[in-house]
Amino acid sequence: MAYIGKAPGFGIRNRYYYTATASQTLFSGSDDNGQTLKYADSKYTDVYLNGVSLVAGTDYTATTLTSITLTSGAAADDIIELIAYELFSVANLANYSNTMVVPFYKADSTLDTISLNALQQVPFFDADGNEDNISLTV
Repeated sequence: MAYIGKAPGFGIRNRYYYTATASQTLFSGSDDNGQTLKYADSKYTDVYLNGVSLVAGTDYTATTLTSITLTSGAAADDIIELIAYELFSVANLANYSNTMVVPFYKADSTLDTISLNALQQVPFFDADGNEDNISLTV
C-alpha cells in the first residue's frame, strides 16, 4: 500500500530516554520506554543531558551503534535523551530504462507526443530530417 508521509515501521528519527543513576556514564539497552537503543551512524545522533545539548567527542562518545558513553558521570535522576536520525538514500535513476511519453501541441495546434528517455534527452529532428537529442542534464 502506498503512503504519503511516514509509512508504518519507517520513521525519521527515534528518541530514547534514560534516567541516570549516580555517576552513570554508559547508556545502552532498553530506555525508560522499553525501546532498545540503536543508531546507524553516530554523526546522526543528538544527545541531551537534562535538555542541554552535549557535544560529540567532548561530552560523550557514540561509537558502538548501541550505546553512548558520557565523559563525566551523570547525577542520579538526570535525564539523558538521545535522538537517532535514520539514514536514507535518494533513488539512483541512472540505470532506469523506461521512456516517458509527454504530450504537447505543435505550431499548427495538433496534439503530438515526445518521448523522454532515461538519459534525460529530448529527441528531435533537425531541418535536414536527421534525428538528434537535446540533453536536459544541467
